[in-house]
Amino acid sequence: MSEQRIFNRDSFLDNIAKQLGRERITAPVVRPNFKYNCHKDVFAGKSQDELKAILVDYTETTLASQAVVTTKDKLTETLRNVCFHYCTDDGEGLNPIGETIFTADNRLLDIVNPKDLAEKQHGVYIWDHSAGYEANIAVAERAKVGVVFAEQALAESGTMVLYSQAAQGRAVSLLPEASIFIVPKSNIVPRLTQATELLHQKAQNGERIPSCVNFISGPSSTADIELIKVVGVHGPVFATYIIIDDM
Repeated sequence: MSEQRIFNRDSFLDNIAKQLGRERITAPVVRPNFKYNCHKDVFAGKSQDELKAILVDYTETTLASQAVVTTKDKLTETLRNVCFHYCTDDGEGLNPIGETIFTADNRLLDIVNPKDLAEKQHGVYIWDHSAGYEANIAVAERAKVGVVFAEQALAESGTMVLYSQAAQGRAVSLLPEASIFIVPKSNIVPRLTQATELLHQKAQNGERIPSCVNFISGPSSTADIELIKVVGVHGPVFATYIIIDDM
């Protein structure tokens, strides 16, 4: 963050030091040299195919969600099958009714045209930052399916990492009844450690960090009341992970 955007930092830190009864520390803090780095040992040395297998297994067992492996050439067909499954009462993908909202992330739009999924009673909307907040939110609220592009997938916990950006508002994955997460196989990492390391590197390099980073593991759920798990309380009821095998 640039110095011009930091206000009253010195007076704030001086006041904290005063309340603690000591001089303010201005020298850089030396990071300890930990003897063990066990947080980096989990799934260390696993290949991308092995991480993919772990992610798929965890998603379909522990998260009770769907994981689909496909290729770039078959992505449109795969998306059609998954979207139409959520948009029909019979679950067979026939005569889909409803609306699907897509991210406008060019990494996805370069390999699939969402309009190819449009049918007579199935509308397709692509997130449009220029349309303003209210127009996009209105579509996301009524859409049955939201399709997003994930920055990374965490094999250990079946977690998708989403960066909030102009082309992909948070509402795309939070408001529709079902969420579809698309992630390249090459972007699957062992666990949270690697995801946060990437953000740290961006900060160290002076790159802009997203205003919001969402770590989403399957559909929305809670077990706050008597440890009974309830799905869909404050977000999507269904989740599908689509892994692009040749990316």
